[in-house]
Amino acid sequence: PKLTVNGAMLIGDSAGFMNGQRLKGIHLAMKSGMLAAETIVDALSENNFSDETLSDFEKKVNSSWLRDELWKVRNFHQAFDHGLFGGLINAGMGLVTGGRGWGFKNRLSSESGHLRMEKGKIENRYNELSFDGKYLFDKVTDVYHSATAHEEDQIPHLHVRDPDVCITKCSEEFGNPCENFCPADVYEMVGEGETRKLQINFSNCVHCKTCDIMDPYQIIDWVPPEGGDGPAWVNL
Repeated sequence: PKLTVNGAMLIGDSAGFMNGQRLKGIHLAMKSGMLAAETIVDALSENNFSDETLSDFEKKVNSSWLRDELWKVRNFHQAFDHGLFGGLINAGMGLVTGGRGWGFKNRLSSESGHLRMEKGKIENRYNELSFDGKYLFDKVTDVYHSATAHEEDQIPHLHVRDPDVCITKCSEEFGNPCENFCPADVYEMVGEGETRKLQINFSNCVHCKTCDIMDPYQIIDWVPPEGGDGPAWVNL
Protein backbone atom coordinates (compact mmCIF):
# COMPACT_ATOMS: atom_id res chain seq x y z
CA PRO A 1 0.00 0.00 0.00
CA LYS A 2 0.93 3.65 -0.19
CA LEU A 3 2.78 4.29 3.06
CA THR A 4 2.05 7.96 3.69
CA VAL A 5 -0.74 10.54 3.74
CA ASN A 6 -0.87 14.02 5.20
CA GLY A 7 0.09 13.68 8.86
CA ALA A 8 0.42 9.88 8.99
CA MET A 9 2.58 6.92 8.01
CA LEU A 10 1.87 3.19 7.88
CA ILE A 11 4.41 0.98 9.63
CA GLY A 12 4.70 -2.65 10.69
CA ASP A 13 1.81 -5.01 10.07
CA SER A 14 -0.53 -2.18 9.04
CA ALA A 15 1.75 -1.66 6.03
CA GLY A 16 1.98 -5.37 5.25
CA PHE A 17 5.55 -5.70 6.51
CA MET A 18 5.42 -9.41 7.28
CA ASN A 19 7.65 -12.12 5.85
CA GLY A 20 5.06 -14.75 4.97
CA GLN A 21 7.67 -17.38 4.19
CA ARG A 22 9.31 -17.13 7.61
CA LEU A 23 6.17 -16.07 9.52
CA LYS A 24 8.16 -13.25 11.07
CA GLY A 25 7.45 -9.54 11.18
CA ILE A 26 8.61 -8.05 14.48
CA HIS A 27 12.04 -7.15 13.10
CA LEU A 28 10.37 -5.54 10.08
CA ALA A 29 8.01 -3.57 12.32
CA MET A 30 10.96 -2.33 14.38
CA LYS A 31 12.93 -1.30 11.31
CA SER A 32 9.97 0.50 9.75
CA GLY A 33 9.39 2.28 13.08
CA MET A 34 13.01 3.43 13.13
CA LEU A 35 12.75 4.74 9.57
CA ALA A 36 9.47 6.47 10.43
CA ALA A 37 11.13 8.11 13.44
CA GLU A 38 13.92 9.46 11.23
CA THR A 39 11.29 10.86 8.87
CA ILE A 40 9.40 12.47 11.75
CA VAL A 41 12.58 14.19 12.98
CA ASP A 42 13.06 15.71 9.52
CA ALA A 43 9.39 16.75 9.39
CA LEU A 44 9.64 18.38 12.83
CA SER A 45 12.69 20.37 11.79
CA GLU A 46 10.71 21.76 8.84
CA ASN A 47 7.38 21.88 10.71
CA ASN A 48 5.89 20.22 7.65
CA PHE A 49 3.90 16.99 7.91
CA SER A 50 2.47 16.92 4.41
CA ASP A 51 2.35 13.78 2.32
CA GLU A 52 5.11 15.21 0.16
CA THR A 53 7.46 15.56 3.14
CA LEU A 54 6.55 12.24 4.74
CA SER A 55 7.01 10.43 1.42
CA ASP A 56 10.71 10.31 2.33
CA PHE A 57 9.68 7.41 4.59
CA GLU A 58 8.78 5.27 1.58
CA LYS A 59 12.11 6.15 -0.04
CA LYS A 60 13.92 5.09 3.13
CA VAL A 61 12.00 1.79 3.18
CA ASN A 62 12.81 1.06 -0.46
CA SER A 63 16.52 1.71 0.06
CA SER A 64 16.79 -0.47 3.20
CA TRP A 65 17.19 -4.21 3.79
CA LEU A 66 13.49 -4.28 4.70
CA ARG A 67 12.47 -3.97 1.07
CA ASP A 68 15.13 -6.48 -0.03
CA GLU A 69 13.81 -9.12 2.38
CA LEU A 70 10.17 -8.69 1.38
CA TRP A 71 10.96 -8.60 -2.34
CA LYS A 72 12.45 -12.09 -2.15
CA VAL A 73 9.18 -13.56 -0.79
CA ARG A 74 6.74 -11.53 -2.89
CA ASN A 75 5.35 -14.62 -4.64
CA PHE A 76 5.41 -17.09 -1.76
CA HIS A 77 1.71 -17.20 -0.89
CA GLN A 78 0.24 -16.91 -4.38
CA ALA A 79 1.53 -20.29 -5.58
CA PHE A 80 -0.30 -22.09 -2.77
CA ASP A 81 -3.51 -21.21 -4.62
CA HIS A 82 -2.57 -24.24 -6.73
CA GLY A 83 -2.24 -26.56 -3.75
CA LEU A 84 0.43 -27.67 -1.31
CA PHE A 85 2.82 -29.28 -3.77
CA GLY A 86 2.58 -26.40 -6.22
CA GLY A 87 3.32 -23.96 -3.43
CA LEU A 88 6.31 -25.97 -2.21
CA ILE A 89 7.78 -26.21 -5.71
CA ASN A 90 7.36 -22.48 -6.24
CA ALA A 91 8.89 -21.72 -2.83
CA GLY A 92 11.96 -23.76 -3.73
CA MET A 93 12.35 -22.03 -7.07
CA GLY A 94 11.93 -18.66 -5.40
CA LEU A 95 14.84 -19.35 -3.08
CA VAL A 96 17.26 -19.63 -5.99
CA THR A 97 15.73 -17.05 -8.35
CA GLY A 98 15.30 -14.08 -6.03
CA GLY A 99 11.62 -14.72 -5.38
CA ARG A 100 10.40 -15.09 -8.96
CA GLY A 101 7.16 -17.02 -9.35
CA TRP A 102 7.75 -20.50 -10.84
CA GLY A 103 11.32 -19.38 -11.37
CA PHE A 104 10.61 -16.83 -14.12
CA LYS A 105 7.55 -14.65 -13.33
CA ASN A 106 8.23 -11.34 -11.64
CA ARG A 107 4.82 -11.19 -9.93
CA LEU A 108 2.16 -13.86 -9.56
CA SER A 109 -1.48 -12.82 -9.43
CA SER A 110 -3.81 -13.76 -6.62
CA GLU A 111 -7.24 -12.93 -5.26
CA SER A 112 -8.77 -12.27 -1.87
CA GLY A 113 -9.59 -15.33 0.22
CA HIS A 114 -13.29 -14.53 0.50
CA LEU A 115 -13.63 -14.62 -3.30
CA ARG A 116 -12.55 -18.27 -3.28
CA MET A 117 -15.28 -19.36 -0.89
CA GLU A 118 -17.69 -21.75 -2.57
CA LYS A 119 -21.42 -21.45 -2.08
CA GLY A 120 -23.27 -24.25 -0.37
CA LYS A 121 -23.98 -25.47 3.12
CA ILE A 122 -20.86 -26.17 5.14
CA GLU A 123 -20.56 -29.51 6.86
CA ASN A 124 -19.89 -28.70 10.50
CA ARG A 125 -17.34 -31.33 11.47
CA TYR A 126 -16.53 -29.42 14.64
CA ASN A 127 -19.56 -30.88 16.42
CA GLU A 128 -18.41 -34.41 15.64
CA LEU A 129 -15.03 -34.02 17.36
CA SER A 130 -14.36 -35.59 20.73
CA PHE A 131 -12.51 -33.21 23.05
CA ASP A 132 -10.39 -34.99 25.64
CA GLY A 133 -9.04 -31.87 27.36
CA LYS A 134 -5.51 -33.16 26.91
CA TYR A 135 -4.70 -33.17 23.21
CA LEU A 136 -7.86 -31.70 21.72
CA PHE A 137 -9.70 -28.71 23.18
CA ASP A 138 -12.98 -27.03 22.29
CA LYS A 139 -12.96 -23.41 21.16
CA VAL A 140 -14.13 -21.88 24.43
CA THR A 141 -11.41 -23.71 26.38
CA ASP A 142 -8.80 -22.44 23.93
CA VAL A 143 -10.10 -18.90 24.46
CA TYR A 144 -9.61 -19.39 28.20
CA HIS A 145 -6.05 -20.65 27.66
CA SER A 146 -5.29 -17.59 25.54
CA ALA A 147 -6.18 -15.38 28.54
CA THR A 148 -8.35 -13.23 26.30
CA ALA A 149 -10.07 -10.38 28.12
CA HIS A 150 -12.11 -7.36 27.03
CA GLU A 151 -13.88 -4.70 29.04
CA GLU A 152 -17.44 -5.80 28.35
CA ASP A 153 -18.98 -2.35 28.86
CA GLN A 154 -17.13 -0.89 25.88
CA ILE A 155 -18.59 -0.52 22.40
CA PRO A 156 -17.94 -3.85 20.59
CA HIS A 157 -14.97 -3.70 18.25
CA LEU A 158 -16.66 -6.03 15.75
CA HIS A 159 -19.15 -4.28 13.50
CA VAL A 160 -21.56 -6.06 11.14
CA ARG A 161 -22.93 -3.44 8.77
CA ASP A 162 -26.06 -5.39 7.79
CA PRO A 163 -26.98 -8.25 10.18
CA ASP A 164 -30.01 -9.12 8.04
CA VAL A 165 -27.61 -10.47 5.40
CA CYS A 166 -26.38 -13.02 7.95
CA ILE A 167 -29.91 -14.21 8.71
CA THR A 168 -31.13 -14.46 5.13
CA LYS A 169 -28.67 -14.36 2.25
CA CYS A 170 -25.62 -15.80 4.01
CA SER A 171 -27.61 -18.59 5.66
CA GLU A 172 -29.00 -19.65 2.30
CA GLU A 173 -25.86 -19.27 0.17
CA PHE A 174 -23.00 -20.17 2.51
CA GLY A 175 -24.53 -21.58 5.69
CA ASN A 176 -23.04 -18.87 7.94
CA PRO A 177 -19.34 -19.80 7.61
CA CYS A 178 -18.36 -17.33 10.36
CA GLU A 179 -19.58 -19.90 12.89
CA ASN A 180 -16.94 -22.29 11.58
CA PHE A 181 -13.93 -20.20 10.60
CA CYS A 182 -13.91 -18.12 13.79
CA PRO A 183 -11.58 -19.95 16.24
CA ALA A 184 -13.17 -18.36 19.31
CA ASP A 185 -16.94 -18.86 18.94
CA VAL A 186 -17.45 -15.12 18.52
CA TYR A 187 -20.25 -15.52 15.97
CA GLU A 188 -23.35 -17.56 16.75
CA MET A 189 -26.67 -17.82 14.97
CA VAL A 190 -29.24 -18.24 17.74
CA GLY A 191 -32.98 -18.79 17.70
CA GLU A 192 -35.21 -20.28 15.04
CA GLY A 193 -37.54 -18.87 12.42
CA GLU A 194 -38.48 -15.23 12.95
CA THR A 195 -36.45 -15.06 16.17
CA ARG A 196 -33.22 -16.19 14.46
CA LYS A 197 -30.46 -13.61 14.86
CA LEU A 198 -26.71 -13.15 14.90
CA GLN A 199 -25.13 -13.05 18.35
CA ILE A 200 -21.63 -11.55 18.60
CA ASN A 201 -19.60 -12.66 21.63
CA PHE A 202 -16.97 -9.98 21.07
CA SER A 203 -15.29 -10.59 24.44
CA ASN A 204 -14.10 -13.98 23.08
CA CYS A 205 -12.22 -12.38 20.17
CA VAL A 206 -8.55 -13.39 19.89
CA HIS A 207 -7.82 -10.68 17.28
CA CYS A 208 -6.99 -13.02 14.39
CA LYS A 209 -9.14 -10.92 11.98
CA THR A 210 -10.22 -14.02 10.06
CA CYS A 211 -13.80 -12.69 9.99
CA ASP A 212 -12.72 -9.39 8.44
CA ILE A 213 -10.75 -11.27 5.78
CA MET A 214 -13.01 -14.25 4.96
CA ASP A 215 -16.53 -12.84 5.33
CA PRO A 216 -17.99 -13.58 1.85
CA TYR A 217 -19.98 -10.32 1.80
CA GLN A 218 -17.29 -8.15 3.41
CA ILE A 219 -19.75 -6.60 5.85
CA ILE A 220 -17.74 -7.38 9.00
CA ASP A 221 -15.39 -4.64 10.14
CA TRP A 222 -12.77 -5.43 12.78
CA VAL A 223 -11.58 -2.27 14.55
CA PRO A 224 -9.14 -1.97 17.48
CA PRO A 225 -10.77 -2.41 20.92
CA GLU A 226 -9.78 -0.45 24.00
CA GLY A 227 -6.05 -0.45 24.67
CA GLY A 228 -4.75 -3.50 26.50
CA ASP A 229 -7.71 -5.71 25.62
CA GLY A 230 -7.39 -9.00 23.78
CA PRO A 231 -5.39 -12.22 24.15
CA ALA A 232 -2.38 -12.39 26.46
CA TRP A 233 -1.24 -15.92 25.50
CA VAL A 234 0.18 -16.50 28.99
CA ASN A 235 -1.29 -20.01 29.32
CA LEU A 236 -0.18 -21.43 25.97
